[in-house]
Amino acid sequence: MQKHLRQNIVRGLWERYRLASPDMQRIAAVLKEKNIAHAALDHFAVIDLPGPHSGIPQLYEIFSALGYVERGKDYLAAKQNDFLWMAEGDCMRQPAEFALPQVVIADFRLDEMPSEIRNIIYHYSCKTDSTAAAEIVKLIQQPDALPLCTQKALHYFAGRDWPAPLVKEFHAVREFNELLAWVLVFGRRPNHFTLSVHLLNHFPDLQAFHRFVEEEVKLPLNHEGGSLKGGAHVGIAQGSTAGISQRILLADGEIEIPTGFVEFVWRYSEKPAGRVWEDYFTHFIGQQADRVIESLYVE
Repeated sequence: MQKHLRQNIVRGLWERYRLASPDMQRIAAVLKEKNIAHAALDHFAVIDLPGPHSGIPQLYEIFSALGYVERGKDYLAAKQNDFLWMAEGDCMRQPAEFALPQVVIADFRLDEMPSEIRNIIYHYSCKTDSTAAAEIVKLIQQPDALPLCTQKALHYFAGRDWPAPLVKEFHAVREFNELLAWVLVFGRRPNHFTLSVHLLNHFPDLQAFHRFVEEEVKLPLNHEGGSLKGGAHVGIAQGSTAGISQRILLADGEIEIPTGFVEFVWRYSEKPAGRVWEDYFTHFIGQQADRVIESLYVE
């Protein structure tokens, strides 16, 4: 029941993200023209506001109850951003293309921020649903509650459960920490999903896939820190589309901000013929993540 439930929830999050992401739809359409109908997912990311009833502890509790286990953690100092990644507890010997994507969960260190920013974030994080995470965990443990639990979890990860901020509050937070400002607006909805390019068997490396995205799909890439981040020397290469700004309504006006992006990853393996999940480098590099997540920044 637990495995079926996490499959339902992750696939539900993916489908919602895919329908809301024109970039992902364009990539999928051009891949299909090349007779590549299935692209394995590597990971997705959920960032929350830190608060009395929100943040990494609540996210961790939910995904742990679903059968995910922690695989590592890191800290992005320039963004005051703690993050950790979790994988299915039984994925080690699964064929890599059939394992559910890892989940990266994150929040922020308020004690490293100016009082003005702390006060804004605390004001909104205190308005989150204080019982939602615990209720989802409780439902996960009830074999007959699969449909209700799926519904509650998808609602929890649909966005923010605090009111829309004022435009001036958004700009104040954005001036200090643009990633935090994005979370204040969009909440804990997944900000990206990631394609496992190394499992496609149609591209020799990530650089070739980048050329495909730019020349055939005709999407711009995120060039912060270089379009290609990492490589064989660190076990993982990453890249992403540049977030395209859209108009979003806040409490008292509109702003322009990217709603999300698409990431691509190439995980290296010391076993050339290896196809199970643990054959590949499965961790993350903080310095690379620091640049990839800036796809959410306004140009």
